[in-house]
Parts: sequence; structure tokens; C-alpha cells
Amino acid sequence: MDVYLDHNATSPLDPQAEAAMAVHGRDRFGNPSSLHLHGRLAREALEAARERLARALGAPSTWRLVFTSGGTEAISHALLALAFQRRGGHFVATAVEHAAVLRTLGWLESLGFTSTLVEVDADGAVDPRDVAAALRPDTVLVAVQLANNEVGTVQPVAEAAEAAHRRGVLVLVDAVQALGKLPLRVVRLGGDLWAFSGHKVGGPKGIGALLVRPGLELPPLLHGGGQEGGLRSGTENVAGAVGFSVAAERATVQQ
Repeated sequence: MDVYLDHNATSPLDPQAEAAMAVHGRDRFGNPSSLHLHGRLAREALEAARERLARALGAPSTWRLVFTSGGTEAISHALLALAFQRRGGHFVATAVEHAAVLRTLGWLESLGFTSTLVEVDADGAVDPRDVAAALRPDTVLVAVQLANNEVGTVQPVAEAAEAAHRRGVLVLVDAVQALGKLPLRVVRLGGDLWAFSGHKVGGPKGIGALLVRPGLELPPLLHGGGQEGGLRSGTENVAGAVGFSVAAERATVQQ
């Protein structure tokens, strides 16, 4: 009997998510930017998926949810957009962040930005006091995982966010591994930007989301047709968004 135990790497596609996706890959295949019936049906499905996913993430309706190609793109968008907005800034991250954070920060350093990596204890946990000590007058953002992708350590996000916010610093939370495993309360935990991925919770690969708190404006990284409220141009992956939303809803209900 084959037993699959690597869900932190990727999860099997949830049957209900797969069934929901099939409709939009076969019968409702329109471009959501088109004005004809097929386009309108696709747009309705996309916005319904956005609302369903936001509810599953515990996000108020005032928050902005942008569909991306995955968690890596969501993280990169948050880091790079803020870097472009505030040139010459400083970033703080835990030393055990996902490579999507660490390698992006490394690339930014080659462009003249600076970053500080905060070490963790023997259990892989960061001390919020160490995060506070790493902050500088030019710090732009603190990046912290909610749950570590290798050893599963749950980080004190709320305390780290409180320390950052006292200094006027934004917080990016990588919640890719937390979705479906931990209750998500984005307002209570204090993150300003949140990254998620569909294929960790029974959704398809190639779809993720960046959640942005109200009042925080980011520049786009992709320019073109102005999709996703101008934040991510390119024809949206409607079937992927639908599958992600269904899988996330089922994963969070079953907690």
C-alpha cells in the first residue's frame, strides 16, 4: 500500500476542488476580461472564488486579495514592491525563512539594499525581542513565517508584528504552510501582507494569493492589461482560483 506523507511539499488535489475546476476548464472557459457571456461567467466565478478564499483565510472584506502563480510570487511581490517604493531600505527576516524570502533579499542586497537575518533558538523559534533589536530607522519590512516549512515551528507572529508596528515597520507573513493547519486570524496576528499557496491544501499547483491590508498600496510587478485591480496583469487562472478557494474552504472547515 502506497502511503503519501509529504503534504508539506505538495498535497493531492482535493476531489471537490478538481470537480469545480473541470467546469471552468471545459464549459466555462471564457477570459474574465471579455464583455460577452463567456467572459462574464468567468468573471463571476473568479470574484466568487476571491470572496470564498478570503473567508477561508479569515480576512475581512476590506482586505485586498490578489491571485498569483503561487506562494513564491506572492512573497516576491511584497518584497520587491516595497523595495521599489522605498529605495535604499533595510529588511529584517528570520534566518529560517523560505528561500523565496531569503534569496529575494539576497538579490536586493546586490542592488544596494540591506537586510538583517535574526537567528532562532534550538526549537527554531525567533524571539520577538531580537526582531525589535534588529529594526533600524530605515527598516521597510519584517518577514516572518507563521509555520516553518521544514520543522513546523510556529513563530510568535503577533508579538513580532507588534514590535515592528511600534516602529512603523510593515510585516509580511508567509502562511503557506499554516493554511489548513492553524486557525488564521490575519487581523489579530497583525501581518500587513500575507502569502498563500494552493497546492499545500488540496488545491492545484500554479495558484497562490497575496493578501494586503486596507490602506496599503503596492506598485505592480507585471504590467499589461491591468488585471487583479492593476496589481498583476495577465489573464487570470480562473480554474486555479476556483480550485484553490474550494480546497482552502474545505481545509479550514475541517480544522
